[in-house]
Amino acid sequence: MATTVQPGQTPRKFYGWTNVGLFFFIQFAASGFVYFAYSVVFPVMVETMAWNRGTASLAQTVALIMLGLAYPLTGYLIHRFGVRQTVTIGLLVMLSGLVLLVFAVTAIWQWIMVWGVVMGLSFALTGPICSQSAMISWFSIRRSTTIGIVMTGGALGGALAQPVLSSMMDQFDSWRAAWLIAAAMVVISLIAAQFVINRPQDIGQHPDNVDPALVSDDPLAGNLRPKTHRTGYDWTMKQILRTPTLYMLMLVTLGYLGTFFFLLNHGVLHLTDNGLSSLQAASIMGLAILGSGLARIPAGWLGDQFELRWTLFGSILLMALGLSGFWLGHGIVLLSAMGMLFGAGYGSLLVLGPVVIGNYYGERAFPIINSVLAPVMLPFAAAAPAGAGYIFEATGSYDLAFAGAILLLTAGMIAAFFMKPPLAPG
Repeated sequence: MATTVQPGQTPRKFYGWTNVGLFFFIQFAASGFVYFAYSVVFPVMVETMAWNRGTASLAQTVALIMLGLAYPLTGYLIHRFGVRQTVTIGLLVMLSGLVLLVFAVTAIWQWIMVWGVVMGLSFALTGPICSQSAMISWFSIRRSTTIGIVMTGGALGGALAQPVLSSMMDQFDSWRAAWLIAAAMVVISLIAAQFVINRPQDIGQHPDNVDPALVSDDPLAGNLRPKTHRTGYDWTMKQILRTPTLYMLMLVTLGYLGTFFFLLNHGVLHLTDNGLSSLQAASIMGLAILGSGLARIPAGWLGDQFELRWTLFGSILLMALGLSGFWLGHGIVLLSAMGMLFGAGYGSLLVLGPVVIGNYYGERAFPIINSVLAPVMLPFAAAAPAGAGYIFEATGSYDLAFAGAILLLTAGMIAAFFMKPPLAPG
């Protein structure tokens, strides 16, 4: 991306924006057409195979637990080999899992093993930690904005995947057609991943294309400095674990992830149970994912302008309002609007949550914190899909699941309100 050279910037073509484009597409294809595709393919699999909703939902629970358990491996691979190699390995694992779904899965235990174990591992190795680590390495001033751009790729892919895959399954009368399309998208992502460059230092560049020595010597380069808090301290994990901010962030994360996992898994089923057609329900879920995507770049921009606890608070509030309307509302127009509102809050948090870690604790600590916290956090969030499924089987509705999700979001709102940047030791 060619730009006019400003005071403090180096004149070389900056590769960071190329990385933004590459990771945008990888998220569009691998996340949008695989992870988000679950919400539209899973209900068809349940109905076609006559599976119990609670038992079949265990696949998603196992996948999320596997995602958490495999995050330390992801952090190690990023530290040892770099983001490009880690993503490549993950995409190969994902492709293997999709091939098994297309050609081998015929029983519920096979579904649980393939989606839960194989795909769960691939989600860890290709997930947001990779693209976010790259953006945190390549950007400081525009860190939140670029993470928002990259994360928009997955949401736009998911919004497109919902109606496309639903139509393809109807046309071919098979859920396997959807996973075959997803596999083709992963192959293209594998090619794109080979052009990623891990860190600016690898090619003699600097984050944001700004040489720190030039900025410090140039009084006209003030606009090339971050507007929000950036730690200058090299935090250790032991020190991080002593900060209250970390535990407030954990509560926020548990709230928005657990709630989203629940709705992703059961949103279509909730809507069809209330009289909507499968295509209408899939389209509403697609709009929720689209809302998530449309919010990510604005949320990233806001995260670079204002301290993060206020944007976090507002984003959780959007999720709570949207989820309430999704639960109690009627009519396609209202449900679509509530879905988009819920998605906007989730998309904002998906961007801003990781930025908190990068801004408050630093680039080096980012993959370490994720590697340590994910195995602790994700098993709790992962209980949401199976738990909601069993609640439905026991009560005949999702009412208790919706009420519990809203209470969880409320707790996250309170935590965000009190969350401030931690003070460096000493």
